[in-house]
Amino acid sequence: MLLSLGLRAPGQDAIYAPGAANASQQIPILTSTDPVTVTDHFSVTVSPLATQRVPDAEGALADSANENVDFGWRLPLYGLLTLGYDTDVNSFRQDQAIWDDEEATSEITSALVNKISLQAQPVQPLKVTPYVQEQESMTDGETGYSDATKYGADTAWTPVKDVTTLTVGASKQENYNFDHSILDENLYTASVDQKAPYVPVTLHTAGSITDDTSPTLAADDKENTILNASLLWKVAPSTALSGGVQSQEAALTGTNTLQDTNTYFTQVALQASSTWTVTVRAAHDIKSSTEGGQLLSNGADDMVTFGLQWKLGDRFNAGAGLNYRVDQSQTPAPVQNTPPASVSLSAGGSF
Repeated sequence: MLLSLGLRAPGQDAIYAPGAANASQQIPILTSTDPVTVTDHFSVTVSPLATQRVPDAEGALADSANENVDFGWRLPLYGLLTLGYDTDVNSFRQDQAIWDDEEATSEITSALVNKISLQAQPVQPLKVTPYVQEQESMTDGETGYSDATKYGADTAWTPVKDVTTLTVGASKQENYNFDHSILDENLYTASVDQKAPYVPVTLHTAGSITDDTSPTLAADDKENTILNASLLWKVAPSTALSGGVQSQEAALTGTNTLQDTNTYFTQVALQASSTWTVTVRAAHDIKSSTEGGQLLSNGADDMVTFGLQWKLGDRFNAGAGLNYRVDQSQTPAPVQNTPPASVSLSAGGSF
């Protein structure tokens, strides 16, 4: 059984998650490719508590905290089939009192997710995983609940083990929101991981297309395209260097608005000893927004991250990190320019 506990702020991902965090009440829906470590067919995963502070559209600071717990079961069937079932509980709190400068009322959104999947491996290099997922969400101060149903499948093909991996995925999701509006989402993803021959370099390329349509609110229609590419170079057994670029384009078809974000990043990870690793990364974001061909805003900012990871024996680990984001330029000037900064602590264990 796996059990992990933690506390951290955004940005403590394995390599790098481009883009600034945005305060939101949206509960992330699981995908069938979410990593799950399974021993004895049962797992419990308590995700690190993620907290953030960002300025909203009016420049006022907004705080949030998000926590997620997953209970997973995996049952092998006939050697080539694996039945999976996950129950997921999520809690999101906005404007929590401890950081509530203007004494705003805290609001909590809770979600319960149930997902069933069936992984088939007809031949050794190929895995196909169809799944069905249901989610219900409730928010303080709002009557009723929102409901989302998702159908999808992911396929992974590894023609050369530990050298080449190709993945594709597709899903359709139907959302019934608190205000009784409906939002349908189609998502298509693909990625390729390829190790170069004779040199310790791995190339990762990926892309996704999301199409949101609302039969009740045309202004909610949106198309989002993300493309990214990165290189990981194992300079030495104890040192890894990575860098890459991500391009994201969001088209709000209902308002004829186009939002572009390009992110460039690099990272160095140094395993100073057998028990601890130091990570330093830097990123540069370039953003612009237009409506009907007219420029609404453009700007750029930089982010620097320092992280430490400790291995405390065979079962436990701990970590700490510091993230700092600086706005380099923005047109028009923001109402309140407060670069988000965060400190994180994490702890985990497997049993």
